Amino acid sequence: MTMWRPLPLDYVVLEVLKKKGEGVTLTEKELYDEVVRSAGYEVPYGDFLRALMKLEMYGYISVYMVKENFRHITYLGEKFLGEQG
Repeated sequence: MTMWRPLPLDYVVLEVLKKKGEGVTLTEKELYDEVVRSAGYEVPYGDFLRALMKLEMYGYISVYMVKENFRHITYLGEKFLGEQG
């Protein structure tokens, strides 16, 4: 059963990355731990991965698969989002 959240999870992930700064790379585990701490509730890992995919599709982050089940996430910033169209 999914719990209602005060903020969408992708927004929480994005805020954590913004605090770290543009161009900073974190491991998947580091980012997950920060998101759980920042959200204040237990975040299902599947929901976390879904939020990462959504942010990557929108161009906010880049996710690199280093090896199986080990990813690096880089915050790209928002500079490219307004230039489209």
